[in-house]
Amino acid sequence: MVDGKTHPTVGFVGAGNMAEALISGMRAADWPPERIWVTNRSNRTRLDWLRARYGVQTTQDKKELCGASQVLVLAVKPKDVPEATDQLRPLVRPGHRLLSVVAGLTLASLERAFPGTPVVRAMPNTPSAVREGVTAYALGRWAGQEDARLAQEVFGSVGAVVEVPEERIDLVTGLSGSGPAYVFFLVESLIEAGVRSGLPPEVARDLVVQTVFGAARMLRETGEDPAELRRRVTSPGGTTMAGVGALEERGVRGAFLEAVQRAARRARELAS
Repeated sequence: MVDGKTHPTVGFVGAGNMAEALISGMRAADWPPERIWVTNRSNRTRLDWLRARYGVQTTQDKKELCGASQVLVLAVKPKDVPEATDQLRPLVRPGHRLLSVVAGLTLASLERAFPGTPVVRAMPNTPSAVREGVTAYALGRWAGQEDARLAQEVFGSVGAVVEVPEERIDLVTGLSGSGPAYVFFLVESLIEAGVRSGLPPEVARDLVVQTVFGAARMLRETGEDPAELRRRVTSPGGTTMAGVGALEERGVRGAFLEAVQRAARRARELAS
């Protein structure tokens, strides 16, 4: 914990999917609900739902949220950043720290809006909701080791955390930030393949979900190279070789490469 005694009070500006993923993970990690505040632009129903589900504090008054919070998490849509920063600028005080999880929003832009404020730019992903996320973060010019520890505490409550130079954050966005969608797309496609081959949908889903989970767990627990694990299960002339061959023929590897690169380019475009 940052001060060695208790969790800091964190105020979320934005109540969308990423904010909820972090809130869910923080609550699962026993972050006290009275130390989590949330606001959004206009959706009172959404705030009421978050309060009922997670027990957190909600308000539509950003001044109240900033007054209660030591740490502000900017979690709005990229298009809403100008409005949010204009509203927050007069409310951010000395001692505040700012964490941004907005794709494409640079440290330089944040520091122009909040001069002198320690800023951390982060890219978590949605498995944070089940405490299996991964977050990469970069420190701003006024952020130090205490702010790095803060980022590790907040994001570490919902999964793994790595520090990277800011110039690599867009690549992280394209890989792990958008990565869960690629995996869900893969799972969706495998389930469809199973159903088209004659399996009942619920059976196909159970088989695919457990297969993906088991493969991921093998990767994490063995620490072995994925190519080596693939080679072990791919017997010459066998069924797996036939299946992998079809993937290679269809250019699946290249499609994943292009997906990551295109998502990273889009993240850079959002920053321009």
